Amino acid sequence: MRGHAPASGGGARRLSLAARWGKSPCALAPRKRPQVNLTDLGDEPPRLLRLRLEGPIVSRVLRLGSWVMLAMVTQFLVNAADTFMVGRLPDRESATAAQAALGLGMPLFWAVGGFFSAVAFGTQALTARRYAEGKPEAAGQVLFNSLVVAVLAGTFGMVVGYIFTPDAVSFLAQASPRQAELGTMYTKLRMLGVPAMVLTFSYKAFFDGIGKTYVHLWAALSMNIVNIVINYFLIFGNEALGIPSMGLYGAGLASALTTYIGALVMVLYSLRRELAAKYRFYRLSHFNRAITGTIVRLMVPSGSATVILMAGFLLFMRFVGQIDAIEGGNTNSAATKAIMDTAALCFMPLIAFGTATATAVSQSLGAGKPNLAARYGWESVRLGILAMLVIGSLFLAFPHEILSVWSPNDPAVAEAGANSLRLIASALPLMVVGLVLSQALYGAGANTYVMVVEGILHFGVLVPLSWLLGPYLGYGMVGVWAAATIYVNCLGLAMGLKFLGKGWRHIRL
Repeated sequence: MRGHAPASGGGARRLSLAARWGKSPCALAPRKRPQVNLTDLGDEPPRLLRLRLEGPIVSRVLRLGSWVMLAMVTQFLVNAADTFMVGRLPDRESATAAQAALGLGMPLFWAVGGFFSAVAFGTQALTARRYAEGKPEAAGQVLFNSLVVAVLAGTFGMVVGYIFTPDAVSFLAQASPRQAELGTMYTKLRMLGVPAMVLTFSYKAFFDGIGKTYVHLWAALSMNIVNIVINYFLIFGNEALGIPSMGLYGAGLASALTTYIGALVMVLYSLRRELAAKYRFYRLSHFNRAITGTIVRLMVPSGSATVILMAGFLLFMRFVGQIDAIEGGNTNSAATKAIMDTAALCFMPLIAFGTATATAVSQSLGAGKPNLAARYGWESVRLGILAMLVIGSLFLAFPHEILSVWSPNDPAVAEAGANSLRLIASALPLMVVGLVLSQALYGAGANTYVMVVEGILHFGVLVPLSWLLGPYLGYGMVGVWAAATIYVNCLGLAMGLKFLGKGWRHIRL
């Protein structure tokens, strides 16, 4: 090749090809996954009355949020698999009682695990700020301190949750003694997975903060595949392999084991050479009391908001159980669990896009672009409302068919919950506003506001209204779900008004 020093073998061919295309040999190396640049847009203020979506904003949120959504839906399926599979137990009464027990067990598990997993909120906000400031090693230092908090908090949460589960379930289980028995057993098993859950959320928050939202997807996929296989064998048994049918006990055991699979995947990914070289996570010298203190300071209000949320829904389930106690059986409790799992297929994607929005908001603030941060929030809301209009139409048209997916062996469950699912459809637009913008406010550091609003609305609206309209005035399932609809609409208004203001733009982290 003219004008170049001689080269031999494959190296000569590579150099020749590079010159032919006007590129350096390095450009021929395999391409890495492109990074989403969230802050390369202008800082123009949002136009709230604009009907058309802002393409560049939406494309970035979709690219970032799609991975989060897939991961969260996949992780949700780990929990939903329990409801789906125990609902197919041959004995109809056992299946319905098991689903009623899950209605208590899952919120209890999330109340404990969710509180300590709130380590993620401070981790993501700090990581995104340091990343946007061009300080990768400082971002890695955030993860190290987050992991210290996660290990200690997760272990403590497991012990506390395991000890207090029997008393909590005994207080909440109103439908039947069988619900209390199954709920205690299942929840104690799930509590054993709290340390792995908290650790996973710590890693997830870091990778979400630097824009690598796809990492948690691989962990969630691994969890789901393993969980489905183990669930099937432990719930239904297998005579050929000598595995007895364990029912709900097998579901709890499988889900607890699966949580550690997800944590292991996150740990292994963090050990990749290029990440270790850039962020230098695992250095004892990275320990910093100020960073740890900030993570804990942001964790407490965020975690408290989760506890408030779950406490409200647990009392909500208690009132549904009182209706069951009056009518006899576990049908309304099982229907409520089916409605919650159906609604979760809506709010999990919304929280996912809210998480992506939180990263975008935090990075935009770190880059000194508060108007861009606001545009990310409002465009995500617009996008979510369009999606929920479609889903709401399905809820209105096919409530029986949707709920029958969860409880095919007991038609009474779908019949009990159909009208309530229709009510939920009317609240979906403001559910978008509440869930997406609450996550965006977390990204800005307004964690205390979200906690206070959740507390006021849960114990000032959801709990008293669900008791009043449900067991007290006798409106049954429709009454308690009417209360839930009012709560969701109030949450959307509260978060929308806060984000409309500008105080959150000036929070320093």
